[in-house]
Amino acid sequence: MFVSLEIVIPVFLVILSGYVAGKRHWVSSSALKGLSFFVYYLAIPALLFRTMAQGNLSSDIDFSLIIAFYSVSLTIFICSAFLGRFLYGHGLKEAAVMAMGATYGNLLLLGFPLVYSAFGDEGMVPLTMLIAFQAPILMALTSMLTEYDLSREGNGGQGVKAIMLSLAKAIWSNPIILGLIAGGIFQLSSFEFIAILDRFTSILSGAVVPCALFSLGVSLTEFKLAGDLKQSFLIVIVKTIIYPSIVAFLVFNVIEVPPLWAAVAVILAAQPTGMNVFILAQQYGVFTARAASVVLSSTILSVVTVTLLIAYYVNVLPK
Repeated sequence: MFVSLEIVIPVFLVILSGYVAGKRHWVSSSALKGLSFFVYYLAIPALLFRTMAQGNLSSDIDFSLIIAFYSVSLTIFICSAFLGRFLYGHGLKEAAVMAMGATYGNLLLLGFPLVYSAFGDEGMVPLTMLIAFQAPILMALTSMLTEYDLSREGNGGQGVKAIMLSLAKAIWSNPIILGLIAGGIFQLSSFEFIAILDRFTSILSGAVVPCALFSLGVSLTEFKLAGDLKQSFLIVIVKTIIYPSIVAFLVFNVIEVPPLWAAVAVILAAQPTGMNVFILAQQYGVFTARAASVVLSSTILSVVTVTLLIAYYVNVLPK
């Protein structure tokens, strides 16, 4: 237990330091933008490239884990959308954002550093596999449903063809996906991972954990509890407790994957709602107050839930 606390507490302390810095206005919005750009476009892609380039694609990729994880995600997405549509009386676009809030986790800024801190390089393969598919599946689905609703209402929706083209462009220009693809191509090629490239990617990779966590802490100062809190907290319970519980049942009882991979899948499923949910809600002008509440409250709750999960898995997994 104490070993796991030594892993998790420093992670959340870095987030707290970023939150304090943001609250005291020590970090300007332009500085945060620059730090976030560095993390998203350089540091994390470099780590993903390094992981893929030095791995073994033929034995690393396990689609059973990806299918199990995102089958749960899509099932919860659909159930949450129906709940929003027929219980709360939301339009399709509000229901879609609500469903995204119940399934889209903060895998990059929080899940990535936590898994890397807890399991090191051994946790990187399942981590990268699951991260790679989240945005193409969940953000694409939410965007399509929202745009369809806007088109149907005559409020400036883009239309199906324009949506698909913009989504394809967004996916293939995503630095996370490009980092994975570049690393995979490098591994399959006959190129040598020379010392300069090794050192360069190592330096950038080392910045992922502190920079991602600090920027997350600063970003949290922009969120506050507002809107229908009962509905927001229901989404939080689904995201941080129900979702990982179902994933845990599947990865430990139904499919056959290494115990460490199963643990990483559960920890990622338990991550709080990602900030992209709020960004998308803000972009479409729907569900914004509740999305902000979900992001903030799920992040606070995850301090307890994710800590307990990591404490458990660090102690029970075979060494």
